[in-house]
Amino acid sequence: MKVKFNYLFLLAILLPLALFAFPLWKITLQAPQYPDGISMYIWINQITGDSPSTLQNINILNHYVGMQFIVPDSIPELKYFPWIVGGMSLLGLLFFQIKKKSLYLTWAMIMIVLGGLGVYDFYLWEYDYGHNLSPKAPIKVPGMAYQPPVIGSKMLLNFKADSWPSTGGYFLGAGIALALLAFWLEKKKASKTAVLEKAMAMIALITIFGLTSCSITPRPLALGSDHCHHCKMKIVQPQYGAELVSSTGKIYTFDAVECLVQYADENKISAENIAFEMVVPYDQPGTLMDAAKCVFIRSAKLPSPMGMYITALSSKSKIEPIIDGYDGEIYTWEKLQSGIDNLPGITAQLP
Repeated sequence: MKVKFNYLFLLAILLPLALFAFPLWKITLQAPQYPDGISMYIWINQITGDSPSTLQNINILNHYVGMQFIVPDSIPELKYFPWIVGGMSLLGLLFFQIKKKSLYLTWAMIMIVLGGLGVYDFYLWEYDYGHNLSPKAPIKVPGMAYQPPVIGSKMLLNFKADSWPSTGGYFLGAGIALALLAFWLEKKKASKTAVLEKAMAMIALITIFGLTSCSITPRPLALGSDHCHHCKMKIVQPQYGAELVSSTGKIYTFDAVECLVQYADENKISAENIAFEMVVPYDQPGTLMDAAKCVFIRSAKLPSPMGMYITALSSKSKIEPIIDGYDGEIYTWEKLQSGIDNLPGITAQLP
């Protein structure tokens, strides 16, 4: 047996462990009153949302049509799923040590069966929430059920429900696929060594590409098409803008630094739920930079899009070249976040 096939199987059995770091499934509700949608993330041990208040908002919507409240602590699957995932990876490590190709197939088939049972359990969970409605619901539509799709899209009154695997789900699927490929490559290696080596290289590239595409990173602002998640205005000024990337990879765009700070504060987005906080430095139009590495000035000579006169710069040395005779106050990112609600008033001094 070639060692490289062993390592391919080793990668396969480790990929499901990503479920401890990324959500398994994502359900998004979109409606005219929620143009950006509200998303609920199903992990193997918890249920979260775009913000700490998301689950509460969904439960309020559920109340109007008589659906049960979603209470993560009452869902037993969230308690034993982590043990199943961890146990399967340990079983895979045992098979990896034995180095017998038929065990690669055995591990993959067990994962497929468990995955199928998990999807069926998910269907039953959605059916119960969508059909067993309270007779005291404020809104009753005869014959209407509110079961979201297991996978795909579906209209529920004026809400469009989208249900798809999330990042962790793709890692899980990739693990099963790689285990099957490791079995197939091992079976074919005797007669097609050269071809298999090329296939290995391709699989490695696909895996690297897949892992890269699933990574959580900022993206450039799209001027003229992106909207501010706080004030809803279109982002058009290349010298201003900001972006927040959540720990689950969701991107929020803003037309001004103050909108980012206020949005995070109003939605109680804590630091552990934030992967990146980026701003556009005035001296580097159209470029996003880590907010913690920038300096922020307030000058009556330089109004920002939302009128708080806050401008980001890549460094303190950029102030004088941009603002002649500047006499305002300089803020760090931390100081700006903590004191934005208490900033003194300012009167424009435009040329």
